[in-house]
Amino acid sequence: MIDIHTHLWPAQFSPAYMQAYWKQKKDHGQEHAMTAAGLLDSMDRSGIDRAVISTLALYKQMTNEELDVFHDYVGEQTEQGKGRLAAFCTVAPLEEDAVEAVKRRIQKEGFVGLKLHPNLQEFYPDDKRIYPVYEWMEKQGIPVLFHTGGIGLSGVKDCFGAPERMDNVACDFPELPIIMGHAGRISYETTAMLLRKHPQVYADISTNFGRMPGVEWKQLERLLETVKIWCGNTDKLLLGSDYPFYSQEDTVVIVRELQRRLEQGGILEKEDIEGVLDRNGERFCLKYKIFKEEKK
Repeated sequence: MIDIHTHLWPAQFSPAYMQAYWKQKKDHGQEHAMTAAGLLDSMDRSGIDRAVISTLALYKQMTNEELDVFHDYVGEQTEQGKGRLAAFCTVAPLEEDAVEAVKRRIQKEGFVGLKLHPNLQEFYPDDKRIYPVYEWMEKQGIPVLFHTGGIGLSGVKDCFGAPERMDNVACDFPELPIIMGHAGRISYETTAMLLRKHPQVYADISTNFGRMPGVEWKQLERLLETVKIWCGNTDKLLLGSDYPFYSQEDTVVIVRELQRRLEQGGILEKEDIEGVLDRNGERFCLKYKIFKEEKK
């Protein structure tokens, strides 16, 4: 299994809204280490072989210079991953040096993709001022992971993550590999349309779980069924957890619970779930050479 969507950053830089979120999680018995060792331990408990760590800009004012410490930390932690971890960089996409910043991270510092968070960074992904970044990424054939859909934190404006805007990006950059983080939750019809329409658009399943005890898997079922009905398969849905915000163990348990509850003759089949857990991520990472041992 490959977790395509995790994060690490120096914990001391967490803003106030994030600290309140961590306290809430801790009060519910959930606490995850912000280190490679902690992530690897979580992966081992969950049966996850490899993971992609995305560098995260935690608020809109963060400049590319301020992001240096975050990239240094993610780079250091990735190096401690024993070949099991790969890293995506991030960028302040509206700054004049955005393209050069991305080039430096990928060409000189070993990052293998780009993560953008429109909701936290407060930009629309189809803002044409960002297009030079996409143009360079498309020429290199390197994926961009976007946060799409709602984030669910008070004070964070989810309008920036509306998945409809990804259509403009995918139309203008048809060869750019795009991952819709969180599958545009919970606008599943839009996500299915984009997966069906654009060959280079993928989505990860992270955080698509309900809060109602005992039926957490129902929301995931809705996502997979909607995609399969529209696309004919679930081959472009990738496993993601959003660690440390969500538990890798819980993610795998909920996916397995959905698999256990599949009805014979229903829309979803065991093969669909196995694809999400194993096959789809492996194919994606091989195609885009995400892990070092896969580079030829």
